[in-house]
Amino acid sequence: MEKLRVFLDSNVFISGLYSAKGGPGIILDYFIAGKIVIIISQKVLNEVIEVLQEKLPKILPFLQEFLLSYPPEIIKDAKSENIKKWSELVNEDDAMILESTMSCEPDYFITGDKHFFNNPLNEKRSGLKILRPENFVNILKKFNR
Repeated sequence: MEKLRVFLDSNVFISGLYSAKGGPGIILDYFIAGKIVIIISQKVLNEVIEVLQEKLPKILPFLQEFLLSYPPEIIKDAKSENIKKWSELVNEDDAMILESTMSCEPDYFITGDKHFFNNPLNEKRSGLKILRPENFVNILKKFNR
């Protein structure tokens, strides 16, 4: 059986590192157990590092250990000329994430960022299945019975 491929936004990755409880932590547990593939972009990784350096520096060694022990698939960021088409729907940073996510063709894009849910055109135009972590965990539980 093929593993689900999921693109994680930085907020989900950070929350999962911070606490094993809740949707993000459960998603990382499934990844560590080898049940799903996690994909992030270079921009997502940079955001994770920046936020941890600023707000949670004690977690940086854990991030390093996690990346060495359980490396996610890290993709290149989308080219700037490809993100312009999203400018009417989301801000530039979110447009970069949306385009990067589309480029790797994941089964799901998991984010806690409300901007991606505010406009139903994001999902329709991108063709992505955009879910909050808790909703994705419900799918994981059904998928891995």
